[in-house]
Amino acid sequence: MKYQVFLRVYTKEGQWISVGEKHPIVWTVRDLISASCGWTVLNQENIGSAKAFIPLLQRGIIELTHHESDYSNFEAMHGLGTLKDTLEFYRDLLNDCIDHPFCELYGVVTA
Repeated sequence: MKYQVFLRVYTKEGQWISVGEKHPIVWTVRDLISASCGWTVLNQENIGSAKAFIPLLQRGIIELTHHESDYSNFEAMHGLGTLKDTLEFYRDLLNDCIDHPFCELYGVVTA
């Protein structure tokens, strides 16, 4: 299973429209995400505003970049490349949040 995060905006017509890219990450790395940036990943969650989420993503990037050895046990649990994939997820989502700070983040588990 994967967890997919995307940005969306509520229109004056009363509809949600997706903005930016979809950001998938393997569902099982929720523990790494929580440990590295403090975000508790939940299924089908209104995560909050993109602007408010930027510091969490920046923290996760710093943690996985500068303290990689502190998270090596997650590579052992989830497989080689887990840290790299999570770092890429953080960076891509951060870029979307910076580009669209007034959007809302939404997450959902997919097959």
